[in-house]
Amino acid sequence: MEKSGPRHKTERNPLIIERPDLQSWPQRALSGALTTIFWMLWLLLWLPLVTLAGWVIFGWQFKIHMFDLGGNDGFLELIGAYLAVIAVMGFSLLIWAKYNHLRFRNVERRKAFPAVTLEMLAARIGHPEPRLQAWQLHKVVVVEHGHEGEVLSVLPLGERLSQSLASEPSSPVEVPGRQVRKEGKRDVCHAL
Repeated sequence: MEKSGPRHKTERNPLIIERPDLQSWPQRALSGALTTIFWMLWLLLWLPLVTLAGWVIFGWQFKIHMFDLGGNDGFLELIGAYLAVIAVMGFSLLIWAKYNHLRFRNVERRKAFPAVTLEMLAARIGHPEPRLQAWQLHKVVVVEHGHEGEVLSVLPLGERLSQSLASEPSSPVEVPGRQVRKEGKRDVCHAL
């Protein structure tokens, strides 16, 4: 007669918890890190009880040193010195603030920057005012700058988008003293 039990014997894979050597090194590292983190969290849950014990022990020590051994006399002397130092420092700060108030009471040091005019902007970037006014009529423009920061060309964004979509580039705003040449869909300005 046969023994009782399953007819087919299956190989049972051991659980990883029973055989940690079957884990890869990232799994072992993650397992170790998670175990450490959760042990720390578990210890953190005991922190209120530890704090209470500390208050009881050190509160008892405070009573012994302050009241039984007469430590409150030294404490009161020390508090007086601390209050004197705080008063002197506060008074010196008040005197310094009043001195600065009297010194600068009629002097306005906060001045607004002057508004940038169209003439100032035209002189700065080297383009005539009518051209700047034309550029300002557009909500968004694309400005190409040279290596030294000079304005090479300015295209309104609508023209730039239609230029990209239609593959027929519109001519950029002419910049005096520059040569415009085509490179694919893009106009490139170079100094003459």
